[in-house]
Amino acid sequence: MNFRDLGGMATSDGYIIKPRKLYRCAALGATDANERALLAGYYNVGTVIDLRTGLERNSNPDPDLPGVTHLEVPLMPVSALSITLEDYNWQELLRGTWSPDLYDACALYRKMVSPTMAPRWHQIFQVLLEAGDQAVLWHCTNGKDRTGVVAAVVLLALGIPEETVLADYMDSNSGLADYRAKILQDARDRGVEPSMTHRMGPLLEARYEHIAAAIEAIDGNFGDFAGFLEDVCGVGLAEEDTLRSIFLQ
Repeated sequence: MNFRDLGGMATSDGYIIKPRKLYRCAALGATDANERALLAGYYNVGTVIDLRTGLERNSNPDPDLPGVTHLEVPLMPVSALSITLEDYNWQELLRGTWSPDLYDACALYRKMVSPTMAPRWHQIFQVLLEAGDQAVLWHCTNGKDRTGVVAAVVLLALGIPEETVLADYMDSNSGLADYRAKILQDARDRGVEPSMTHRMGPLLEARYEHIAAAIEAIDGNFGDFAGFLEDVCGVGLAEEDTLRSIFLQ
C-alpha cells in the first residue's frame, strides 16, 4: 500500500505532527477486511481523499469503510495524461503507440499545482481544517506522485523543514521497490525490448527533480508558498492556527 503515518515529524519551531492524524498511501482496492477495519478503527480515518481520475477509480474502486467519508478530488485532468499516471498501459506500449520518452514527469508535477487545480487544493485543505479529532488519508494509484505532492504541500503548510519533506517524498522508493520490480518483470515477460524496460525504470521512481518542479511551480504561479496557501488553499493566519492545533503537538 506504500502506506505511512506522517506523525512524529518535527516542525522548524519545535512541534511535532500528532500520530494517527495524517496518512498517505496507494490505492485501497487491494486491502483486505482486516486492513479496512484497522483504517476505520485503530487508524481513526475520518476522510479518504481519492486523488485519482475517474478512469482509475472505475477500474479499481476504493472499498467502503464504515463511518468514513470518501471524497474524489482528481489532482490531474485526464487530458493532461498520455498514459494513466503511475499505472502503465501495456497494450499501448506493446503496440508501439506510447514510449517512455514521451512521459514528462516534471511537467505533470507542475500541472498539479497550476491555477486550474486551485479548486481541488481548496477542497483538500477544507477537509484538513474540518478534521477535528479524526485522521485524514489521501491516495492516488501508487501513492508516489499526486500523493507525494499533497504530502509535500501539507507538510510545508505545517512548518516541516523542506529537507524533511523531501526525505518523506523519496521514501516511496522503498515502499514501491517490490511493485517496481514486478512491473519491470511483467514488461519483460510480455516481450518488451530491454532498452524500453531500461527507460521505463526511472518512471517508477520518486526523484528529487520531480517534487522540486512542483515546489518551484508554486513560487512561479503564486509568488511564494504563503501566497499559494492563502489564495489557493484558503489558509490564512487564522486557518494556519487551526491546522496547527488539529495536527501538531
